[in-house]
Amino acid sequence: MAKLSYRVSYYIMYALFAVILIVLALFYGIGYNNIVGEYNAPEHTDTLIYLMYILFGLTVASAVVAAIIQFVSALRDNPKNALKSLLGVILLVAVVCIAYAMGSDAAVATGDGLYEDKFWLKITDMFLYSTYFLMGVAILATLVNLTGVFRK
Repeated sequence: MAKLSYRVSYYIMYALFAVILIVLALFYGIGYNNIVGEYNAPEHTDTLIYLMYILFGLTVASAVVAAIIQFVSALRDNPKNALKSLLGVILLVAVVCIAYAMGSDAAVATGDGLYEDKFWLKITDMFLYSTYFLMGVAILATLVNLTGVFRK
């Protein structure tokens, strides 16, 4: 079974590489849709953006499905350890909630005037603060791992 899942993921990875290369070739290889002034945009900018949305959605969906499958299988084997595995999800939700609470809803000046949608301003700050915090944790964990403190 492991060999079959390896082969399937292998073919999916190469299919995704092919799609990405085709979209990048379209983006960089085809001309511009507005040749007036300095505000040119490649013709396939939308294609590239939609590909990113699709890949992001597939990534999130596969991560959630894999986490649920792993939790259910761990719950059958060892319920106590399965509940411990939820600690990471709980901490992530806590980080996101705290980052949302820290977010500012002050209006931001843009080229089109003031942007005053308080919900999206707080969401943007939430994403930024969460990214900063989680990147800091990842760097710290990498440095701790490199020191070999937790090796057996």
